[in-house]
Order: sequence, then C-alpha cells, then structure tokens
Amino acid sequence: MIFRKNTENKINSKELLKMAGKCSPKRLKELLKQIEAELARGNEKDDDLLIAKTIITSRLTSMRDTGKIPL
Repeated sequence: MIFRKNTENKINSKELLKMAGKCSPKRLKELLKQIEAELARGNEKDDDLLIAKTIITSRLTSMRDTGKIPL
C-alpha cells in the first residue's frame, strides 16, 4: 500500500508564492491560471496560494492602469 501522495512533479504553494513575486510580466496570466487551478483542486484553504493570487492580480491591475498591457 502507498500512503504518501506523489508530489515529485507538483509545485508546492511556497514555490508558487516565490514565483509570483519574481515572475516576469509576460508570464503573470499563465501563473495566475496555474494558481487558480491549484486552489480549485485543493480541499483546504492554502494561505500561500491566496497571497500569491493577490500579488499577481494586483500586479496585473497596476500594469493595466499604467497602460503597459491592454484590457
């Protein structure tokens, strides 16, 4: 019997949080989709993923407000 989950290929929430802070503007939307998928897949509340989502959405909003990316 196997009692452990296979997490070798999964990116954990701490890594996603680090990526959210360092991500280039071109990859923000892709990373946001990945984080939202992880949140939807998870059964329990993960604060790191929620913080990462907040960071990305605020960066996207700031970029839209300054005209760096189109709506």
